[in-house]
Amino acid sequence: MNRPIIIIVIGYIIGIIWGLYLKSSIVFLYIILYLIYIIIHSQYKKRKFKILSIKRYFRYIKLFFKIHIIFIIIFSSFISNTILKCTNKKYLESYHQSKEIDSIGIVTSNKKEGEYSDRYIIEIHNKNYYLYVDKRNPLEYGDKVKIKGEYQEPQSARNEGGFDYKEYLKTLKIYGTIYVENIEIIEKNQRNPFMLLSNKIFLKIKQNMEITFNKKTSALMIGVMLGDTTDISEKTKKEFSESNLSHVLAVSGMHISYIIYLATNSTQKAFGKRKSKVIAIIVLIIYMFITGFSVSIVRAGIMGILNCLSFVVYRKNNTLNNIAIATLITLMINPYSIISLSFLLSYGGTIGIILFGPTIEKMLKNIKIKNRKWKYVFLKIQRKSENIINIIAVTISAQIVIAPILVFNFNTIGLFFLVTNFLQSLIIGMIVMGGFIQILISFISIKIGILVAKVLQVPLYGLIFISKINLGNFKVITPNFYQIILYYILFIIFMQWYRLFSTKSLNSTQMRIRNTIFLIKYKLKPYKKRILATIMLIMIIFTISGKLPKELKVYFIDVGQGDSTLIITPNRKTILIDGGGSENYDVGKNALLPYLLDRNVKELDYVMITHFDQDHVRTEYSQS
Repeated sequence: MNRPIIIIVIGYIIGIIWGLYLKSSIVFLYIILYLIYIIIHSQYKKRKFKILSIKRYFRYIKLFFKIHIIFIIIFSSFISNTILKCTNKKYLESYHQSKEIDSIGIVTSNKKEGEYSDRYIIEIHNKNYYLYVDKRNPLEYGDKVKIKGEYQEPQSARNEGGFDYKEYLKTLKIYGTIYVENIEIIEKNQRNPFMLLSNKIFLKIKQNMEITFNKKTSALMIGVMLGDTTDISEKTKKEFSESNLSHVLAVSGMHISYIIYLATNSTQKAFGKRKSKVIAIIVLIIYMFITGFSVSIVRAGIMGILNCLSFVVYRKNNTLNNIAIATLITLMINPYSIISLSFLLSYGGTIGIILFGPTIEKMLKNIKIKNRKWKYVFLKIQRKSENIINIIAVTISAQIVIAPILVFNFNTIGLFFLVTNFLQSLIIGMIVMGGFIQILISFISIKIGILVAKVLQVPLYGLIFISKINLGNFKVITPNFYQIILYYILFIIFMQWYRLFSTKSLNSTQMRIRNTIFLIKYKLKPYKKRILATIMLIMIIFTISGKLPKELKVYFIDVGQGDSTLIITPNRKTILIDGGGSENYDVGKNALLPYLLDRNVKELDYVMITHFDQDHVRTEYSQS
């Protein structure tokens, strides 16, 4: 109970996950758990000692799950489950509304340019919608408009396990799309004055960067400093993704740490340490408003604010508590954020660094190298730069947590993530620190801002070069939910095992666990050969069962206008009939390949083409 906020967050997440995937009341879960508790508790009547008995180890569970902790988890999960139900009800009401929209709303975003129309976000009756407007009718942030148009409900996943656009929009709190027929601007500047000012500052910073940097580096700099990637080309985004550097294009804890450093060091002499931290908090809040409260900036910003606040009120800073508070606030704002990829990567990477970073760093420092030459080099690096070991440990610990998430979503494993992340860590600090200085200077003088920008373009081009190092990337089949859970369980067991047998000073509970492990090993030693034989037999059975004939499976794949069919024969032969095609969309890469990998199809035995129209197979022949 030293960290009650963590218990609240655990319960809150349980309630959301239960509501999202099982779509029922959380009460059923606790009835089942209570019945299990009664069954386990009945084991206490038996007094016979058993090394693997439930009775012997249930007391460790009771240490963590005391009655007040259980009550907090039940209460917080019930609240989150109820909030999710109410939120989902609002979405369903929107989906069933009339397709003809005739209403008044306020524009809450800047335009995103398209080929034929511009896209905005409009708020109507406390609900956000995508608004597509003809380029001849430009709008501005804060415009109050009267619109008449057609509402379109978001599409669910076309293929099982495919991208679900409807669920994705829920993570952004978007209720659908409106295509405008008639629009009329009623009033200007109808947003909160602070929001209007923040947006003007954002646009001014963006404009200054477009003036001071060249076209290629300005888009990248805007992405790094403001988290706005709309002007970055799809090719560049792909390169950053394939080189495991996508996090560079999002505002993160690094930006927050530099803001705190600049704010405190520039005001400390004039106002003192405590007041300088208060100034840093104010600057952080302003920066969060300017960058638009994305998931990563909310997490990093709240953690930074709490860090400064702990100094102001003379309280010890607790990183786990800070990230728990940030998680709770994020999920209270939007419970669907929990399925957002940015949420999973941002919070997952941070939790990995907090929980596993110190242990990974310790493991790296304790590496024993037999070769004298390499041992000398390693020790020399270790003595001269503690920072290198720390960077590697941070990168590995973050990747440990986010790797399954990336594989599940992108079916890609990158072997050079250590190289690319280490190289970018050498220059990203210079870019971010220099970026903040350049932003401030550009408000005073554009000419001096151009000179600073020319200096910053050198590391920016270095970052672009590093993003092109995408060797060692290969496609893998999509892991299922149980494989991902097993991965995390095995890794946690491994880390705990390492801590138990590498730490000299253990508490009484850790000593009991370690002694119990030794006792289990001693008791099972006479049965070593039987255990190995059983494991081998299970492996053989699974291998044979995988080769046995199964049912014929036929999948009709939604590839848009065209056709595509996958057939898996009883003898595991795979046949693809047509593959779809589109002139403006890569169906094979974005729809067909993920569909095949989701069904454990790593290679095709036969590909059959019925005819060479573009919507059945888009090839050079069909285009000529």
